[in-house]
Amino acid sequence: MGSILVTGCSGLVGTHLVHKLLEKGYYVVGVDLHHSANLPENESFEFHSIDLRNTYDVNVLFNQYQFSGVINAFGIKGSPMRAKEKPIDFLEPSIKVNTNIIDNCVKRKIWLVFMSSVGVYEPAEVFVEDTVWNTLPSPNDWFPSWSKRIPELYLEAYKVQEKYERFTIVRPANIFGEYDNFGEGATVIGATCRKVYESDGEIEAWGDGTPTRDFIYAGDVADGCIKCLENELHITTNLGSGEEISIKRMIETVSKVSGKEIKINWDTSKPNGDMRRKMSTKVQEEFDLLPKLGFEEGIKETYKYYEKTR
Repeated sequence: MGSILVTGCSGLVGTHLVHKLLEKGYYVVGVDLHHSANLPENESFEFHSIDLRNTYDVNVLFNQYQFSGVINAFGIKGSPMRAKEKPIDFLEPSIKVNTNIIDNCVKRKIWLVFMSSVGVYEPAEVFVEDTVWNTLPSPNDWFPSWSKRIPELYLEAYKVQEKYERFTIVRPANIFGEYDNFGEGATVIGATCRKVYESDGEIEAWGDGTPTRDFIYAGDVADGCIKCLENELHITTNLGSGEEISIKRMIETVSKVSGKEIKINWDTSKPNGDMRRKMSTKVQEEFDLLPKLGFEEGIKETYKYYEKTR
């Protein structure tokens, strides 16, 4: 089956990728700064703690293994506030890590699935793949967006100069699921699970609840990445649900699956952020990459995991 490199293997999508690739019979090499307790004990899985910004260490890693594919799930997660206050934390690691990974894949002609982000888009009614380079990203996602746009551009530059086309670019929507960060710096669903669990009957939420997001379960993102790798799909595609979920509905769903009656106190002095985010799913439909798990089922799995491992 060959060996697959998964970067960011201790993260939300990376952990799902490791488990799913092992189930399919691959030998998996996972790289992250820290080993997660959620990673499996398996003779077909090997973990390395490597700072992927280090060019020498990345070259040694690729020399040591004959990877048949790479899924680059490396990413910097955090709230919009963190991105505004500490933009270097998003840009510096992403640019160095991704150029190191891409350089090695090009040199060895390895198929690469690069995980980009919904944040690369400007605010729009629907996010369509081929519109990105005609626009500028939202001010709310300015630095995180460029941390993903720059590696996308780097791949396109290799395509022009070196005729390298052995890559897929996937742009997931707002990802949630087990293995998420539920603590400091958590994104909206992780933070909501924690708030609801700790609540004595009411919680505070920012804005007025009307903004919508396209949420996708991390296991579905992992399935999409693996399918792109196995079928060597040289495409740029969204990975979303195509469904708009309001922040209000999201919080109510978390409350529902928790079994609690929760009163939501909306702090309208806090910003809503972008009002709409919905992914076009036309490319996903064409290549059978649509998610299999519904929003509420995904929330159930996520809350159940948090409740168990808090």
